[in-house]
Amino acid sequence: MGKSREIDYRRIPTCVYTLPEIASVGMREREARESGLDFHIGRFPYRASGKAVAMGEPEGFVKIIADTESGEILGVHILGENAADLIGECVLAMNLEAAIEDLAEVVKAHPTFSEAIAEAALDWSRISIHQPRKKIPRKGTS
Repeated sequence: MGKSREIDYRRIPTCVYTLPEIASVGMREREARESGLDFHIGRFPYRASGKAVAMGEPEGFVKIIADTESGEILGVHILGENAADLIGECVLAMNLEAAIEDLAEVVKAHPTFSEAIAEAALDWSRISIHQPRKKIPRKGTS
């Protein structure tokens, strides 16, 4: 088309259309650890999502890996209903170089599956609204 473009393959989503769906983009936790990065992980279980429970799809989770200092989103992994649809929001955030705090601040309609992304981002900062507080360390844990 007459223009030169580069592709960042770390920002290409991978989706598996199984029951439940699986979707991911970016680094896995193991890759971040092996790279020597300082990172935290935010999680949110589908069983704490009003939409997932109402639809009878409480199995699954959202997991976000982000740099501890900058909040750069390094990877996102989703297992559950609509995972392949949800990953696009995370790819967009990564392409725009949004920090994990930016994902946490987006106001979502309620109840929706996309709330799980914001909740996982809030969990990264240990301020998740819809799940119990955790006492485990967040740095590089699985």
